[in-house]
Amino acid sequence: MTRIMAISLCIFGLQAASACAAQNATQDVADRVYMNGIIHTQDDARTKAQAVAIKNGTFVAVGRDQDLKRYIGPGTEVMDLQGKTVMPGIIDAHGHYVRGFKRELFNCDFPSSTPAAAIAEKVEACVERAKPGEWVVGGAWASSYASTGTVNKAVLDAVSPDNPVYLLDDTGHNGYVNSRALAAAGFTKEKARQMPAIVTDDSGEPTGILQEDAAGALTRIIPPMSDENYQAVVKHAVERANRYGITTFVEARTDRPTIRAYHDVDEMHGLTARVVAFLQYGTDFNESRETQRETLDQHQRYQSRNVEANNAKFYLDGVPPAFTAALLSPYQVDALHEHHLPDDFRGTLRMSPDTLRKDAIALDQQGITLKFHAAGDAAVREALDTLEAVRRANPDGHLHHSIAHVGMASPNDLPRFKTLDVTADIAPPIWVKGPYSDTMTEVLGTARYARTPPTAELLKAGAVIAYGSDWPSIAASINPWPSLASMVHRDIGPEQSIPLEAAIDTMTRGGAWSVNKSAEIGSIEPGKSADMVVIDRDPFAISADDIADIEVLSTVFRGKTVYQRDRVGE
Repeated sequence: MTRIMAISLCIFGLQAASACAAQNATQDVADRVYMNGIIHTQDDARTKAQAVAIKNGTFVAVGRDQDLKRYIGPGTEVMDLQGKTVMPGIIDAHGHYVRGFKRELFNCDFPSSTPAAAIAEKVEACVERAKPGEWVVGGAWASSYASTGTVNKAVLDAVSPDNPVYLLDDTGHNGYVNSRALAAAGFTKEKARQMPAIVTDDSGEPTGILQEDAAGALTRIIPPMSDENYQAVVKHAVERANRYGITTFVEARTDRPTIRAYHDVDEMHGLTARVVAFLQYGTDFNESRETQRETLDQHQRYQSRNVEANNAKFYLDGVPPAFTAALLSPYQVDALHEHHLPDDFRGTLRMSPDTLRKDAIALDQQGITLKFHAAGDAAVREALDTLEAVRRANPDGHLHHSIAHVGMASPNDLPRFKTLDVTADIAPPIWVKGPYSDTMTEVLGTARYARTPPTAELLKAGAVIAYGSDWPSIAASINPWPSLASMVHRDIGPEQSIPLEAAIDTMTRGGAWSVNKSAEIGSIEPGKSADMVVIDRDPFAISADDIADIEVLSTVFRGKTVYQRDRVGE
């Protein structure tokens, strides 16, 4: 009403018109204007701009320097970008930040590149710092060691006879423990006969390697970390995200202590990144299924300005190196023989299709966004079949669900991503050469591994692709820039490389789409949240190899600088 009255006054008198003009001028004045930059907006037209104006945490104008001068008033902070490059804030659509930074801050932390023989030395040092009988928890050991005999309970027993030890592998799916931990969990020869995920030797004795549900069952007896420590991890995680230009990230498997910590820190201090938490659902990990369902039922209590908890994560299978990924055709026969598995072994799904579809349909009807872990092509197909059932049951549904990893998806299934509006959530570290890639080649063969995932084929089929670091699984860091370079020039499966513009889309527009926030984030446009990153070089003006070395100069979230390496504009 006030605005209408002001317009009427402009019509009826010169004096009133002058007052109206002054009011409009005040409304146009920005809090901050960035000028003299190379700004890749990632809007529909992929417009390049020189300047942006920000007011109340939102972009109000994007364009040429001379056109945005009118947004500068006495109180406007004007920032000279000095020709630096600007992109939308990076979106990491699949990470496990709390798990990774919890290990870094409070656990026995070592990289997956640590030689098998050196793991015991790392653990021994951690045991020396621990109290008698206290759990020593950490990782990440390379999953490729699991079948070599170089990691087993005897090795850990020698350095930790009195403290139970649990070490997670680089995939985040398998554990390595000592005898004390096995005893605490009740994992005996008899239990191993009932639970095949407890790996045994030829005599039936547990070796100390635990797969999937066995690893999850053991984690449920480890004393939980304090809420204060969880909150410290959350603060550290967001600070590190900002350091790399990340303004939105997905916690891809969230338990109750983690979502509670994000919510509480945001309410008390305000997070400097947007967190989209996918609550774990129906898994065998560190919480009972009853607790997981209860947390999801109560997800509204964990919502805050920068935290979204109306999402659920299904695990349809495991990982290829452990032969727990569900495939359409058998694993490589030599690898099967080495592990005493039948020639036709393809892995199995973790959930029955009927249960999966029933739960997915119900959750979609409740407005819960779904993400499906699918490392094998059979799991990808089952996820697509489930989402097809969801679309039939709820034809007016509007949520963008996603499939994570999309391992070696069948060419016949690729068009279904666009048809069913399903985002392909991909993690570039999986195709980088290293110990993990060697194991993937052994169990899948060169051709199948080269299509894990088939990024170029997905792009050609019209699928929306969202980038995810999947850190600390396989990835060495949450740093997105090496992943951007690897999408443009893949180590494994170079024919699946994609153009730079499309690769940047996966980290901006695609990520926004995957979390149902395209109207708010993912590009630099008037009306969207003022999330952006200033970098030291233009990725379009350098070689693919140099993209990995991009450094962030400044990160802006909701219009405020939340990380700054150098004072841009001074």
